Amino acid sequence: MTDHLTDTSLAIETDHLTYKFAGTSKIGLEDITLQIPWGSTNLIVGPNGAGKSTLLKILAGKTLIKKGSLKIGGFDPFEFRIDRNEQHNSDINNYITYLGTEWAANSVVKRDIPVNLLISSIGGESYSERRDELLDILDIDPDWSMLRISDGERRRVQIAMGLVKPWKLLLLDEVTIDLDVIVRQRLLEFLKKECVERRCCVVYATHIFDGLGKKWCDRIIHLDAGIKVDDFEIEKVRFVNNQEEKVSFEDDTVRVQYVESLHPLAVYWLQRDLDARGSREEEKIKMKQRHNDWNNARDGKYFDADESQLAKYFRATRNI
Repeated sequence: MTDHLTDTSLAIETDHLTYKFAGTSKIGLEDITLQIPWGSTNLIVGPNGAGKSTLLKILAGKTLIKKGSLKIGGFDPFEFRIDRNEQHNSDINNYITYLGTEWAANSVVKRDIPVNLLISSIGGESYSERRDELLDILDIDPDWSMLRISDGERRRVQIAMGLVKPWKLLLLDEVTIDLDVIVRQRLLEFLKKECVERRCCVVYATHIFDGLGKKWCDRIIHLDAGIKVDDFEIEKVRFVNNQEEKVSFEDDTVRVQYVESLHPLAVYWLQRDLDARGSREEEKIKMKQRHNDWNNARDGKYFDADESQLAKYFRATRNI
């Protein structure tokens, strides 16, 4: 791929892109025209069925289009020609990462596999510095077993695996839904840094908007029923006090009323919890001590392996 730090092409360019689901008359997207530059963080907003996932899958090359055009980094992935591999950014697909919700439901990743082995299997050793940074940001213990962790922890592993190899275009489809607010905030800060320092591009579809203000978002795209309804750069959004209407439009700007949110309080509490816990290694030591303290505290009154006492206990508690 051309050095994208100096690349003058757009990260994403669509022209009247339309998609109809195969075997049906249902239109997933209609007449979508976008121009999204490198170095930007972009938010896609819309109700269920608006076309957000369909758009992201098309951008990721997972779904073909028959009407309209699409270019990623100036390259048309759906145009087949003799000199295809000689075109500008013809290898762009190698630098696109798509993360959706399907991965966590895969039975393969719910087996007794250590996280460090899983990440190593996709080249984590080749990007050791980046891998370690992501493990820290996402608060992952590399000794975890994929069989014995929560859905939220499994989601963190998915994200780490998806981001460990440097990407240029990142497509996120509701993938942060299982994350707690601290990990999600750290992840968003990391993605913003990637866009600023490496001039990457993020397109993020979500229904969770806490923490997504002017500091993170560069652009907001609103889809509904497959149609692009609104498309605003963040500079056109004004957050104001003392406004009767929650949202109002004035010329080419949007005025949004400040709202009360418990997000800062949740972030504060969870950060305090993390500080008290310490590192993952410190947590292991503390948990081991807690288990030892609990074992030592038992006086053997009920659970000293005396069969007569056990039998007496079960008769008393189960009416035997």
